[in-house]
Amino acid sequence: MEAKFKPDILIVDDIENNIFTLRTLIEAHFDANLIEATSGEQVLRIINERSVDLVLMDVMMPGMDGFETARLIKNRPKTSNIPIIFISAFDPTQKLLEKGIAAGGYDYLTKPIDDNQLVYRLKMYLRFIKHEFMMNLHLRELNLKLIEEIEDRKATELSLYISQSELKAANASKDKFFSIIAHDLKNPFNGIIGLTSLLLEDYDSFPPAEQKEFIRDIKTTAENTFRLLQNLLEWSQTQTGKIHFEPEQLMVASITDEIVDLVKTSAGNKNIVIESNIPPGISLFADRNMIQTVIRNLLLNAVKFTRSGGRIELSARNAGRMVEIAVTDNGIGIGPETFNKLFCIDCNVVSYGTEGEQGTGLGLILCKEFVEKNSGTIRVESEVGKGSTFTISIPETAKIN
Repeated sequence: MEAKFKPDILIVDDIENNIFTLRTLIEAHFDANLIEATSGEQVLRIINERSVDLVLMDVMMPGMDGFETARLIKNRPKTSNIPIIFISAFDPTQKLLEKGIAAGGYDYLTKPIDDNQLVYRLKMYLRFIKHEFMMNLHLRELNLKLIEEIEDRKATELSLYISQSELKAANASKDKFFSIIAHDLKNPFNGIIGLTSLLLEDYDSFPPAEQKEFIRDIKTTAENTFRLLQNLLEWSQTQTGKIHFEPEQLMVASITDEIVDLVKTSAGNKNIVIESNIPPGISLFADRNMIQTVIRNLLLNAVKFTRSGGRIELSARNAGRMVEIAVTDNGIGIGPETFNKLFCIDCNVVSYGTEGEQGTGLGLILCKEFVEKNSGTIRVESEVGKGSTFTISIPETAKIN
């Protein structure tokens, strides 16, 4: 029987009506233990005496404000990983947002609270906190069993090491998830909100060409953010074990043609040519959705890091009992400081495309997980200034046990 997860949420505000409003909203949507505090000093006493999974923190409080309270929470090893969401007044200059991030906050919401926005944010955070809870519970049970057996077999030390590695990977996954939510997803929306506000307030003051440029920027930002969100959701499913795996015999051309057509739009915006050289008759055994996700990410990465007027080639060939699919570009290449971190979940990799497009590295991490799920491998060859080739190798047919 699966253990029930009931998160402990600490609501902090010096105004009782605000606490009542938050409590009522959360109780209507979540099964959680709600704790209340009206000052920073009270917060520190509470987290010292009991566990807390998430903190909703007002910024402006008498005495110790929310930022100082957050810094003290983050400075304690026991509480440093507690996600903190700040709630305060509208912040047009984003100075409070910057102070909140500097103080260790994961998110920042403005008053009056948008109910749907708060519920949406809490669902995202609590979903991943639950995943960590279940993972830690599983690992604790596993470690207890290993301790009982260690007197009989020293070999259990290896299993314990594996368990600790899984816990480290789970924590790294959580940090990556929160980092993307707090920064990489929020920043594009700030840009979209800023541009739409300009158009809404001063639409008639801009010439038609500039209006169209604003709309084009909004569309590009929205598309890039959608792709990031798509990767984020797919990767989150792999971490919780909820993604379906249904391998089948597939013709390579049938799974690449629609992806190439999709990516050609992004490539065309940069005047980049994509050539698909997939010989007829080549087939592999894999999950269609996973392999299409891998190829889509590799092609979009190639577009991102290739200059205007460049060229990208998608090719495939038989290699023994495997099928190799390669994406080759003549872009900017990958430097040695980044090369060894490409598929590392706990490495902080921030990269920028030829037109300033920011990357989180999540797409390549997802590629590696999906390729390995299909009993394959992925490798990279790159030279700075000359381009890169990403090659995936997938079994040609199902393995016979």
